[in-house]
Amino acid sequence: MKVNHNITAQIANINLKKDERRVATSLERLSSGYKITKAADDSAGMAISNKMRTQIRALDQASRNAEDGQSIVQTADGALNEIAAMLQRVRELSVQAANDTYTIDDRNSAQEEVDQLLDEIDRISSTTEFNGKKLLDGSSSRSFTSNIDEIRAVSTSMNVPSGKYNITVDAAPEPATVTGSFTIPASGSSTIRINGADIKINSTDSVTTVNNKIFEVCDKMDIKVDFTAPSNFTLTTKTTGFDQQIELRMPGQNKIIANGKDAKVTPSTTAAPPVLAFSTNAKASADGSKVTIKDNSGFEMVIEVPENATLGTVELDVYNAGYMGMQIGANENQSLYMNFEEVTCRTLALREADGQNRINLCSQHSASVAIGKVDDAIAKVSAVRAELGAYENRLESTVSSLDVASYNITNSMSRIMDTDMADEMTQYTQLSVLQQAATTMLSQANSKPQEVMNLLQGM
Repeated sequence: MKVNHNITAQIANINLKKDERRVATSLERLSSGYKITKAADDSAGMAISNKMRTQIRALDQASRNAEDGQSIVQTADGALNEIAAMLQRVRELSVQAANDTYTIDDRNSAQEEVDQLLDEIDRISSTTEFNGKKLLDGSSSRSFTSNIDEIRAVSTSMNVPSGKYNITVDAAPEPATVTGSFTIPASGSSTIRINGADIKINSTDSVTTVNNKIFEVCDKMDIKVDFTAPSNFTLTTKTTGFDQQIELRMPGQNKIIANGKDAKVTPSTTAAPPVLAFSTNAKASADGSKVTIKDNSGFEMVIEVPENATLGTVELDVYNAGYMGMQIGANENQSLYMNFEEVTCRTLALREADGQNRINLCSQHSASVAIGKVDDAIAKVSAVRAELGAYENRLESTVSSLDVASYNITNSMSRIMDTDMADEMTQYTQLSVLQQAATTMLSQANSKPQEVMNLLQGM
């Protein structure tokens, strides 16, 4: 029997400390819900779970990004829906004005409504935005430039490879132009007819009065009038293109019909790096100053060739920039690029770049032409909406995919990190019993030296 060193008590104390640490660990797991609370618990498991947690948070943020993308698309589509409704009204007015039962004053009333509708289309385009970012004014569309300022790049599809392209401007667009003259009758009256509108010249009219009558009618029809002499004049449409027509009938003469001319462009099929070649299937079609170059697989470029354009070679440069990028993945380079095309009266070929209307309902011919132009504009808006709808459907699938991925990774991380409460409670109960037993045994071991006192007292 020993007094100085109670080895039995030390052994009991060591085991008690072990039990206390294990009970503390078990309590920590039960109270926190995690079985790995520090690297010492499971260093490999902690490293894996941290990577998983990073991925989960990134996936959740990417899902929110994709939902924001859906909201952006829905905002743009709502605006385009209103634009489409206004175009339907413009078409309705065009069909009405194309009926030859109306006078020029009746048609001018319809034209005033059309002007307001076109202004509203441009206003919606310039003001539609999401979180301060413009959507329909072209600032979120693909970049496309020309090396000649007077040749304006309008739009390019996402299917056009980035790079430089050459075109040759063979002919600039021209307006319709006619010349005429009038004579004030000695008695009675005579009639000049311009695009179906009669201008009555009375014997009592002065030259200035007749000039004003001609100017008033032509102004409603978007026709410029130049009086080269008091009784001589030249009529020129304010816009260009073959569909621009002036019909002039002078008293006692056959009618004169003049049409404008469309621009002519030839895409270059010869490649000279870094310049890319158009394929032999590429076709250029023109509507006045607007030229569209189309190829297979959704390849489309639209440019404007103004009336004063210099003929010759023009270099067009398409950039992989400008469109809106959405980060829809947890890692780098997992982005969706959306092209929000400019939807204005200019890109819909309803107005020239200078704001001049290409839609005029003040004559039967121009009203009939307007029907086709508005049909093209409606088709353009529908195509843009279809593209946005495809983006929205893709983003919806993306959100679903990201949410499923986040769920599965979270489930996997849970198996590594989370405490199995039933199992841990069983272990805690067992450890509590061991701790109590160790405490009791330590108490017994500490009472051992008391037996020496009994021996000493018996001396």
